[in-house]
Amino acid sequence: MSNQYQHIAEGLKDVMRLLPYPVTVVTAAYGKRFRGITIGSFTSLSLQPPLVTFNVNCESQMHSLLEDADRFVVHIPGEDQDEICSRFALPDQEDAEQFEGLNYTREPGEPPVLSDVIAELHCTMFRMFRAGDHSIIIGSVERIQRNREEPSILYCNGAYQALKLDSSG
Repeated sequence: MSNQYQHIAEGLKDVMRLLPYPVTVVTAAYGKRFRGITIGSFTSLSLQPPLVTFNVNCESQMHSLLEDADRFVVHIPGEDQDEICSRFALPDQEDAEQFEGLNYTREPGEPPVLSDVIAELHCTMFRMFRAGDHSIIIGSVERIQRNREEPSILYCNGAYQALKLDSSG
């Protein structure tokens, strides 16, 4: 990366830290491999058809798995689940190591499903294409599981945050 772009990239990173964004954990599997990754770029893309999108660094272990996988699960953690988010944000863990001590289920050939998250979006791969040093993943939502009624966790200024709702109406 040239010095000009490095300076702009660092400034962009600093400015983007000012924006709160939703945090999700995406899991995928292919063959005997399965893993997860914390995502801060998740959003809905379309309702007709129901599509969601997120970005993954091309150098991440999850990137190569998503290139092969035809399905993935987007988990929406609650505001009390920052430890799960932190665990899946660690890039150097081995696949199975990520899930040690966690409650999850996994059917043969399917992505792991984390227990106790507030919602799950079960998706099939719609498109994946490269944009700079990341790939943009688009998933077709096949099934939604809502498990709990509570706010999700956010990330802002380098820390996980709980959404403060005004109860005055």
